[in-house]
Amino acid sequence: MVKVKNEFGVWDYVVFVAMLLISSGIGIFFAFKGGKQKTQGEYLMANRNMPILPVAISILVSFMSAILILGTPAEMYTQGTEFYISMIGMFFGVVLAALLFVPLLFPLKITSVFEYLELRFKSRNARLLGTFLMVISQVLYAGLATFAPSTAFEAVTGFPSWATILISGAVATFYTSIGGMKAVIWTDVFQAFVMVAGMLAIVIQGIISVGGISRVWEINEKWGRINFFNFDFNPTTRHTTWNLVIGTCLAWMGSYGTGQASVQRYSSLPTLNNARKSILLNMIGLVILITSACLSGIVLFAYYADRDCDPLGSKLVKNSNQLIPYFVMEVLGFPGVPGLFIACLFSGSLSTVSSALNALAAITWEDVLKPYLDKGLSEYKKTVCTKLLVVLYGCLAIAISFVAQQLEGTILQAAVSLLGAIGGPLTGMFVLGAFFPWANSYGVIAGGLCGLGMNLWLAIGSYVEGIPRLKFPYPNGTCLYDVNASMETVTTTVITMTTNVINTTAVITEGGSSMFEDFYKISYMWFTSIGILTVLIVGLIVSFITGANSLNDVPLKYQIPLFSRLFCCLPDSLLYKLNCCRTFQHPEDIRSDEKNAEIIVTTLDAEGSHTDEKSGVDNRGYNEDSQCNEDNLDLKVNMTSPSYEDSLQDKSNGLIHSTNGTMLMKIILQDSKNRQEKDTIIERF
Repeated sequence: MVKVKNEFGVWDYVVFVAMLLISSGIGIFFAFKGGKQKTQGEYLMANRNMPILPVAISILVSFMSAILILGTPAEMYTQGTEFYISMIGMFFGVVLAALLFVPLLFPLKITSVFEYLELRFKSRNARLLGTFLMVISQVLYAGLATFAPSTAFEAVTGFPSWATILISGAVATFYTSIGGMKAVIWTDVFQAFVMVAGMLAIVIQGIISVGGISRVWEINEKWGRINFFNFDFNPTTRHTTWNLVIGTCLAWMGSYGTGQASVQRYSSLPTLNNARKSILLNMIGLVILITSACLSGIVLFAYYADRDCDPLGSKLVKNSNQLIPYFVMEVLGFPGVPGLFIACLFSGSLSTVSSALNALAAITWEDVLKPYLDKGLSEYKKTVCTKLLVVLYGCLAIAISFVAQQLEGTILQAAVSLLGAIGGPLTGMFVLGAFFPWANSYGVIAGGLCGLGMNLWLAIGSYVEGIPRLKFPYPNGTCLYDVNASMETVTTTVITMTTNVINTTAVITEGGSSMFEDFYKISYMWFTSIGILTVLIVGLIVSFITGANSLNDVPLKYQIPLFSRLFCCLPDSLLYKLNCCRTFQHPEDIRSDEKNAEIIVTTLDAEGSHTDEKSGVDNRGYNEDSQCNEDNLDLKVNMTSPSYEDSLQDKSNGLIHSTNGTMLMKIILQDSKNRQEKDTIIERF
C-alpha cells in the first residue's frame, strides 16, 4: 500500500486559528458584559444564575480532554472493545453524584468544595489537606493536558510543540482570567461542539473508507478485538467487568459529586433541581463522546487491518497515541478537515485547562488567602487577586508542559500515575464525612494521608513491576509508505489517560523478585477503590481511638441520608429507622435556612414616622419585588409605590439610594438563627 502525503493546508490553519480566536472572543465578551467580572460572586460563581444546559455541557467537557481523544482510540486499537464497558460505571457514578453529593453540597452555597470539610469536621487542617492535594493534582493535570495535543499538532504539521504549548496555554489563561466562570462555561459549550464534530468526522469518513460499519465490525471480530465482558475475579487482571464498572463508578462519582470543577459549576445554578439535572444530563454527552472515541479506535484498526498494515508495529508511529493523527492525515485529506481534528484536539485541551485554572483560583483564594486578605480588600481588589491567581497557575501549567516535553516517556507516565493516585483519597475524605458521623478531624486527616500514601506506593510499585496487558494479534504485512509521510521522526510522547484513573504502559518486567510483586500488579482500575477504602478504615480507627463523635454531634445537613436518597419510595417509618432514628431536612429547606432571608424595608420620612414592607425571598435568593445577591449583599428594591419606582442599585457597595433624597432606608436581613442590620447611605441626587 502506497500512501500519498497530505499536507496541513491553508484551510486547516484557518479552521484551527478560528477556534482559538472564537474562544478568546468569548472571554473578551464576558469581560465587558453585565457586571464586567468586578465581583467574586460573578467571576467565580457566575452570580449563581446560569442556564442549565451550558453548565451541563461545561461539566462534561471539563473531564474530557485531548487525552481522551488520543488515548481511548489507542486503547481500542491495541486492547479491543472491553474498555467500553466502563461507560456503565460512568452512568452509575453520575447517578450517585446527582442523588447523594449534589443535595449535600449545593444547599451550603460554598465556593470551594473543601469548605465542606472544615464545616463538617470543624478543622481548618482537614480543609487545607484537601486543598493541597487538589492543587497538586490540578496543576499537574493542567500542564499535561496542555502538553498532550502539542505533540499531535507537531506530528501532522511540523509546527514546533514548544510554540503550540505557549499559544494554547496563553489562550486558555487569557479567556479564563478576563471572562471568569461565564467565559469558561460558554467557551466549553463552543469547544464541545468542535470536539463532537472532529470525532464524528473521523468515525464517518473512516467507516466509509473501510466499507461500512458491518465491515468494521467483521474485521475487528476476525482479529479478536470484540471482547466486552470478562468476569474474572483476579484483581491483577488489567481490565475486567468488575474493575471497569466499580472502579469507574467510584472515580466518576468523586469527579462529578465532589470535584471542585463540577461543584463550582452546578453551584452556579439557581436551584437544586437544576443542579441535579446538570449532572444527569451528562449521561447523554458521555454516550456521544465515549462512543465516538471508542468507534474511532475500532475503525482505525479495521482500516489498517484491511490493508494488512500495522503502523505501530511498522514503526510509522512512535507510540499508539499517534495513530489517530496519522490516520487523519491519511484518510481525512479534505481541505479544512485535518484542521477540524486539530481544533477538536485543542478544544478538549482548552476546556480542561480553563476549568482547572478557574477551580485552582477559586480554592486558592477561598481556602488559603481569604482568611488573611478578605477584610483588608475591596470586592474589586479581591476579584483582581483571583484573576492574578488564574494567570499564575496558567504560567505554572505552561512551565510543567515544557518540563514534560523534556522528560523521557516512561518517566512522564510515572508522573501521571502519581497524579491518578490522588483522586481516591480525596473522594474518601468526603465519603467519610458524609456517611460516618462518628469520624472526627483526626480521623479524616490520618485517613487522607494514609490513603494518599497507599495509592502512591501502589502506583509506583505497579509502574516498576509492569502492568500485564492482553496480547492481541496484529497484521504483519509490509506498509509501503512514502518515507516523507512517516511520523517516525516525531520523538514526543502523548499520555494515555482516562479521566481520574491512569493507564501506565510500561514494559512488563519478567521474573520480578519483589515480595510485593502480586500487590503491585493490582489493576490500576482499583486504585480509586483502594484509596477510598483506606481512608474509611484508617479514618474510623483513628476517630474511635481519639474519641469518636456521638451520632448526634454532627449537624444533619453535613451528612447524607443514604437510604432516603436511594430508596425514597420506602415507607417513611422504615426510612426513619434505617436513618438511625434521625429526621433529615429536605435539601431545599437547608438552603433556605442557610442563606435565604426575609427582607424588611423600613422607610422614615422627614418627621421620623416609618412604615415597614416585607418581602419574602424564595429559594433562589430573590423574587419579583426584591433581589438579593447573597455573595455581596447587593439589594435592589423595586416596589410598586411611587416613592420606590426610581430606586437605584449601586453594585459596587450594595447600598440603596433614593432618587428624591427624602427617605432613610434600612435593610434588615433576618433568618431563623440571627438578625443582621445594614444601614444604607443617605444620598441626595
